[in-house]
Amino acid sequence: MINENTFSLYCTSSAVRLAGEVAGLLAMPVRQVHSEKFSDGELFVRFDESIRGQTVLLIAKAHMPYENMMEMLLTIDAARRSSAREVIVVIPFLPHSRQERRDGERTSVSARVIADMIQLMGADRIITIDLHSNAIEGFYKIPVDPLASVKLFAEKIKSLGLEKLCLCSPDFGGIRRIKMYHKLLESDMAVIHKERLKPNQVAHMEVIGDVSGKDVVIIDDMIDTAGTLCKASDLLLQQGARSVQAFCTHGVLSGGAVGRIEQSSLKKVYIADTVQEEVSSSSIEVISSAPLLAKAIEGLLQNRSLREL
Repeated sequence: MINENTFSLYCTSSAVRLAGEVAGLLAMPVRQVHSEKFSDGELFVRFDESIRGQTVLLIAKAHMPYENMMEMLLTIDAARRSSAREVIVVIPFLPHSRQERRDGERTSVSARVIADMIQLMGADRIITIDLHSNAIEGFYKIPVDPLASVKLFAEKIKSLGLEKLCLCSPDFGGIRRIKMYHKLLESDMAVIHKERLKPNQVAHMEVIGDVSGKDVVIIDDMIDTAGTLCKASDLLLQQGARSVQAFCTHGVLSGGAVGRIEQSSLKKVYIADTVQEEVSSSSIEVISSAPLLAKAIEGLLQNRSLREL
């Protein structure tokens, strides 16, 4: 039980369902910040009760469209101006995480821009899940707790009862991630080497590792248009894999991604509810991130280490 006189749990309008699940696990009430949209689209937010001297836990989904992120920023600012003692922001999926470095000349490092805005508004700490790149944490001068997806998906993978499990990273950047799964699942590993023409478009792919006769599980932090994932599944089956499934933390699912997955060779795709909370497709299953977030919040408020998460 958490002392409600010291801590208050709030959510933005895009995170009502997730915040409700987290609040249920923490046995504390959740309050939604009052928000309005003017006729021209401008947003207005307000706390309807005093938060002076309290630690405000704000659960916010900041995925597209941009008004979700803007509502989060305005809410952080409102909390700071309302004399909150501390503002801890729970953002399951940090937007613009794929743009953590300059890709050529005359480009923006937009992940740094997002970091600057969140900090400028007055956030004191961030809890998120599966950073696209560890370099992003360096953009923040405030503490960032990046929780690992292995706590979301490992038990589900075990429950599938795959006889010859082989974990596969879709690129070399994800090797560290599948090593975390490997420690718990003691499976074979493979990696796909790919050369990109531009974002969401791959020129060449090849499998490094033996996947013949194995049940392959692709582990990734994000699935956007699903084009690359579907091609990876085809390639793995061509290399002799018995079946291919995927566990992707952030299900952005843009640009006809659901249709591509349904028509692909993928047996099933599992995502967390960090972006999409419901998907009308038997090919995609959504797994709640609430238990992981609740454990992190509880540990933080009780000054326990979050290393195991």
